[in-house]
Amino acid sequence: MNNKSYYVSKDKKKKEAIFLEYDKIDGYKVNPKTHKDNTIEVSKIVFVNKDFSEKIIRKKIDSKIAYLLKQLKLIEEDNGSDDGIISKTLMDAEKLRIQILTNYVKYLGNTYQSLTLKKIQIIIEQLKYKLYMNRMYKQQMIYPQVYEEKESRRGR
Repeated sequence: MNNKSYYVSKDKKKKEAIFLEYDKIDGYKVNPKTHKDNTIEVSKIVFVNKDFSEKIIRKKIDSKIAYLLKQLKLIEEDNGSDDGIISKTLMDAEKLRIQILTNYVKYLGNTYQSLTLKKIQIIIEQLKYKLYMNRMYKQQMIYPQVYEEKESRRGR
C-alpha cells in the first residue's frame, strides 16, 4: 500500500483530493481500533481543531476517572478485598496521572488539568490508605501476639 496521505473535505468541487505532508500536521493523533468489512481502512486520525481534541481527551479522561471511582467504591463496599485488586487499581490511577502529565498537557486547559490531577491524587491516596489498612489487618491476623497491648506496671 502507498504511504500517501490525503485530506478529505466537503467542498462544492467533486473528485478533488489534496496531497498533504502528513508528518508535519500538528494535532491530536488517534489510531482507530475498530475495523469493519467493506469499508475504507483508516490507520490514523489527526484532530487539528484544538477545541475538538480537548473535548475528546476530556471525555476519555472522565470515563477513566469514572472507572477508577467505580473500582474504589467496590473496594470500599468489600471490606476484605484482595490486595491485588487494590494495587491494580492504584497502578491504573498512577498510569492515568502520568499520561495526563506527559501526553495530554498541551491539549488541556490549565484549570481542567489541575482539577483532574487533584481528583486523581485523592483517588490514589484513598487506594494507598486501603492497601495499607488491608496489609495491617492481615499482619494482625498472622502475628496477634505482637499487636496485643501489654499491661503497664507501675514503677516506684
